[in-house]
Amino acid sequence: MKPIQGIVWGIVTSQTICLSVAANTLQYWDFDVRQNRVEIVTDSDVRPKAQMIANPTRLIIDLPGVKLSQPSVRQGNITSYVRQVRVGQFSPYTTRIVVELGSAYSMRPWEVKVRSLAPNRWFVQLSEFQPHSVYSLPPEAEPVAIAVPTPKPYPSTPSGSGYTVVIDPGHGGKDPGAIGLGGLQEKDVVLSISLQLAEILKKRGVRVIMTRSNDASVSLKGRVEQAETANANVFVSIHANAVGGNNSQVNGLETYYYSSGYRLALTIHNNLLRKVNVVDNRGVKQARFYVLRKSSMPAALVEVGFVTGSIDNRNLSNPSYRQQLAEAIANGILDYLR
Repeated sequence: MKPIQGIVWGIVTSQTICLSVAANTLQYWDFDVRQNRVEIVTDSDVRPKAQMIANPTRLIIDLPGVKLSQPSVRQGNITSYVRQVRVGQFSPYTTRIVVELGSAYSMRPWEVKVRSLAPNRWFVQLSEFQPHSVYSLPPEAEPVAIAVPTPKPYPSTPSGSGYTVVIDPGHGGKDPGAIGLGGLQEKDVVLSISLQLAEILKKRGVRVIMTRSNDASVSLKGRVEQAETANANVFVSIHANAVGGNNSQVNGLETYYYSSGYRLALTIHNNLLRKVNVVDNRGVKQARFYVLRKSSMPAALVEVGFVTGSIDNRNLSNPSYRQQLAEAIANGILDYLR
């Protein structure tokens, strides 16, 4: 992709756009056409600047002090309202997000709302899209500034009160999942972690639904149906990895999402890296696992380690290590909910 006026842009045109940004401090941004808003998460505090300019109508969101290295690109179906969304390094110390509307549409700038969830978490709620015949910015107008409030402080005591979380221990019953060194079975490891995770969340006021709380067989469809019936806010599936060929040197943590679960997966993954001595960070990845694709709520799948890995196997056999995993995953879920 060629630079535009010195800016390297990542171009996004999907219905729900979740982007993994290769950035110094911009962890995540998301433009969701269904909710008609841009979400922004940075590593440290930031106060965005927002404005609208005409010809074509563009919403400009600048993030002072935020730097990018190489923006990732995610493409999909284009809508009739939003022609393009771009993220780029506008200046050495400013990242810019641009939402460009289709040629037939505009927005009322005074109806665009910038809101803070925390000093490092913001969303920009767009106004309704208007045909140019109803409203349009004057082509000769200067940029129209949009008010940005003082950021909200970080919550001092994160609480999950009012939220419903589905915890899904993988496999179970006749399906042991992966079988590792010394006969360590995935279904036992993930059930142990999930039960502890559920207890932690319950103590923080979260309503928890377990797709299985014992050594039972539950179909993939049945797991998703439990989440849908509960009208859950998030779905988190716990698994353990394996690799064949006696490759016991392969160890590490990885977390998966499909579409709307990217921020959930990222938040959980980052908490695990901060709180647990992980052998290898294998990253946050997109995958088409059934429980991720079929869940209507944000969903993440955590592979807590390799039962076939010499180091992970030893760690996952340790009740204290499993407790650390449960606490870190719980912190990630609570961070996401707040």
